[in-house]
Amino acid sequence: MESGARVLGEKAQDATMTDVGEKGRPPGDPPDKSSSWANKVRGGHVGGMLAPTDVLSDEFVRARLSLTFPDGEDGEPVITIGPEVLEAMNSLWKNCMLVKVLGRSVPIAVLSKRLRELWKPIGAMHVVDLPRQYFMVRFESEEEYLTALTGGPWRVFGSYLLVQAWSPDFDPMKDEIVTTPVWVRLSNIPLNLYHPSILMGITGGLGNPIKVDMTTLTCERARFARVCVEVNLRKPLKGTVMINEDRYFVAYEGLTNICSGCGLYGHLVHNCPQVKHSNVVKATQSIVAVETSLAQVSQSVDGFTTVGRSG
Repeated sequence: MESGARVLGEKAQDATMTDVGEKGRPPGDPPDKSSSWANKVRGGHVGGMLAPTDVLSDEFVRARLSLTFPDGEDGEPVITIGPEVLEAMNSLWKNCMLVKVLGRSVPIAVLSKRLRELWKPIGAMHVVDLPRQYFMVRFESEEEYLTALTGGPWRVFGSYLLVQAWSPDFDPMKDEIVTTPVWVRLSNIPLNLYHPSILMGITGGLGNPIKVDMTTLTCERARFARVCVEVNLRKPLKGTVMINEDRYFVAYEGLTNICSGCGLYGHLVHNCPQVKHSNVVKATQSIVAVETSLAQVSQSVDGFTTVGRSG
């Protein structure tokens, strides 16, 4: 999802598509009109979204789409779509994110209503259902999109809402959303490190940094620096960072179920399977050690060796 992370790392500007004039224009080029994406979506369709046919003409697409039969006409067809088409189509979804309610099956109408109550968007917001209980949410406003994407963790119907920036590489049939944006606090970071590039670089060791909190950028808060980071909930969350040989503690806002034993999110140390396994191993090793000691004592006393359990 690197492309999604790059979009999050900076406030994306409106992409202006400037087209070539009518004279000498190759067949199938987009129509003559320089217009920004923001201007187009204002006159767009459902959810403030422009229809694909308003972005690319049929002639433009046909000129950049090829159909071949490498194994003959009775064989598998191979279609190649030009990068210009894919780039323009991907731009339709630039203010979109993927969401999934953790451990729940929720109808699209119910989820859409709940998300509107949660995020209270002023601009248009449209929810599209995908396979395997994934949903794609598109915002008309980039600011509202970033707020929803980075303002979590969110909870709906008593469960966590996993969110992730949309990427054309995401396949809902086989991929999983295992990452979510969280606010990370770096305790007692020196003020001379309060530079966005420095803080983003530091938190790059925790996940994919998205943005630095405004109060941190303006140095209004000195007890901790606050950075929004996209973390992988399937991997141990790091509790400390080492900066120039000094160690600083890390806290994750809103994530209360972080195991102090293994660092994974979703359970506490008393329910940690790794800790329990480790305790069983240690107990077994202690029993073997005691039996071995008893065997040695018995042998030294009467000259016979007591056969204990095999380790």
